[in-house]
Amino acid sequence: MRYKLREDEGEIQFRRALSSLTIGMIYTGKRQAQGKGKVEKIFDYLQRRFPYLCEKQKVKDLSEAQKILDELIRYYNDQRVHEETGQIPSQRWQEAIAHGKGKLRPLEASMDHDQIFSIDLQRKVRKDGTIMFMGKKWPTGCPEGTPVTLCLIPNQKFMIYKDGKKLWEFHL
Repeated sequence: MRYKLREDEGEIQFRRALSSLTIGMIYTGKRQAQGKGKVEKIFDYLQRRFPYLCEKQKVKDLSEAQKILDELIRYYNDQRVHEETGQIPSQRWQEAIAHGKGKLRPLEASMDHDQIFSIDLQRKVRKDGTIMFMGKKWPTGCPEGTPVTLCLIPNQKFMIYKDGKKLWEFHL
């Protein structure tokens, strides 16, 4: 089963997930690299090293390339000394957490992670109490016209929610 996001839908879904985690987004202007430098630096590093290493090691399939990428990321985070801070990123990260300076926080176990990180599709219940999805009817247990949210995790499952409460879960 394939689901293709429409134009701009990915950004909308991303904003919805962040909002449900009470995380705000900060936008930078086009061509303003200084506003996203920390993110851009690792991509610059990977874009310079990864193709070279794949060619050097004559990579023929994705599993070989994945091993190289995993090793590059491990090196970047766990061994490489940062030019500006003089520290290894993972050590600096652990130090910040130990001193309460980390900005990230663990997700609460009580949160429905599947709902947060799924693709949300709005549906209205049909006369027979079902919704249509993937060319099939799926039961909801709700009266006609009730708005429900179908939360899709591609190639795995989808769930039907009404007012934030999970009604059904179907595995694909």
